[in-house]
Amino acid sequence: MSAGAQEGCRGNDSVAHGRALDYYYIQARSHLMQDSIDRCFELLRHCYALDPSSASVMFDLSSFYAFLKKDSVSHAMLSKVVESDPQNSDYNKALVNYYLNAGDIESAIEVYEKMLETGHSKSETYEYLYSLYAEAGKHDKAIEALEKLEKLEGSNEEITFQKLRQYMSVGDSAKAVAAVYRLIDENPDDSRCWTLLGNAYSLLGDREKAVKAIDKALSLRPDDGYALSSLATIYVNDADDSMYCNVIERLLISENIGSEARLKALVQYIEYKYPTDSARVGRLMGEMIKLPFDMAEIANVHAQYLVLANAPSDTIVSAFERVLALEPENVSAIIKLLGYAIDRNDDDAVIKYTDEALPYLPDKLELYYYKGISYYMQKRYADAISVYEEGLRKRGEETAAELVSEVYALLGDLYHEQSMIDECMQAYDSALVYDSSNMSVLNNYAYYLSLDGKELQRALDMSYKTIVAEPDNATYIDTYAWVLFKLGRYEEAKAYAEKLIALNDMSVVVYSHCGDIYAKCGDIESAVKYWIMARDAGDNSKLLEKKIKKRRYYEDAKRRK
Repeated sequence: MSAGAQEGCRGNDSVAHGRALDYYYIQARSHLMQDSIDRCFELLRHCYALDPSSASVMFDLSSFYAFLKKDSVSHAMLSKVVESDPQNSDYNKALVNYYLNAGDIESAIEVYEKMLETGHSKSETYEYLYSLYAEAGKHDKAIEALEKLEKLEGSNEEITFQKLRQYMSVGDSAKAVAAVYRLIDENPDDSRCWTLLGNAYSLLGDREKAVKAIDKALSLRPDDGYALSSLATIYVNDADDSMYCNVIERLLISENIGSEARLKALVQYIEYKYPTDSARVGRLMGEMIKLPFDMAEIANVHAQYLVLANAPSDTIVSAFERVLALEPENVSAIIKLLGYAIDRNDDDAVIKYTDEALPYLPDKLELYYYKGISYYMQKRYADAISVYEEGLRKRGEETAAELVSEVYALLGDLYHEQSMIDECMQAYDSALVYDSSNMSVLNNYAYYLSLDGKELQRALDMSYKTIVAEPDNATYIDTYAWVLFKLGRYEEAKAYAEKLIALNDMSVVVYSHCGDIYAKCGDIESAVKYWIMARDAGDNSKLLEKKIKKRRYYEDAKRRK
């Protein structure tokens, strides 16, 4: 083969190699977009085998190795990609993040300093460097970075404030004040600059000059929220309650303050003033909810304030209803209203609020739990079943096992109410998987098995756990006695029946059971006595009447519920 032909083959191989790399890399990215992480990693490793010098492949692989805690491999790859393309901001930032995650601020600083040497966007890089210098306690370097940033962007309040902090850190109060005065010289009618000067003097402990500077700011702009907030802080530090309240109340009704700052100031005011003068706070809140701005936010604070003030529940409910009228998606308000509806056993309201909350919290099993109980109380059993089945399907992974067990327990009760016996038993089994000590499930499961005469030993074992846990619970004792009865262990059953009688916590079913147990033990007088008590308590069944009339026990041929 000629030399030219050999060169042509090598060229073709190179092109084919490049195409293969591109193909597999595109496939890897596609799998990443589809959340097929393992396949993406596998394909990226294949790409790396094809070309160990590919910066894009190494960059993507470095994230996987970092996740796998193979830090040295991740670091080596990131270092190579930065060397191969020092102008690439993404590569440099990834390497910086690696160092920061490792707690290596010095190396992170070196990366940014090299970025400046290679002509990166200097403003952004100086901002990052300033933050790192400040964190590392390199205050002179931090000031130098800010001064270079200032030359690029011009003086502004934020840069000056950061310089102020750094000058204060190194104890250079003269430069701190001088920096603010330079800003004032450039913006003599800007109230924010004068407020910044006041804050500088506050930091230096010169209250008189601080107040004078802030008064100058307020003369330029009487409702300046920044100035009012700074002045309020001075009066708080002075413990001057009257002046603080006057200034902060003036601040709170000012339109020239951001929503976040207003709400922060309002909450601080409530915390400060409520313990000593709740009436004044109440009057202010009454004025604020009438303001034409930040209405939803203020309404929410007002409602929370009413909770703090132990206002009547109907007043609190009305306040949260107002929040929802202004901000229908306020989930916190919905949950608050749901809580009050639960407290007052308002089933319709519980259903309403859970319906409003579920679009925002579709995986919260608690919401399905309360909605299902409300349907249950309204005897809407089919609706309750649907709600619980949906909640169990959609529940989040973090849902507490005890809650899952309780919902399965309620679902089992509902299935039984609807004569869906197999589904009932399956639900109880699921409930015990999530909480093997769920007493209500153990009791009900055991009782229903005994009514069917099925798995009686298992029923006895489950019931026994309940009376060990709660030895004076009449319901649990009755179930245990009845399972013993169904097993033909009548004398043992009688001992527990007598314990029930001693507890004097009887019901129609318990009276009837005691009568049956005494009958099987040969004490027909006592049997008839308790059967009559069952009848007087409301059992009008023909079978019970037959037992009383014939003075003997008859087994119920029909399945009991």
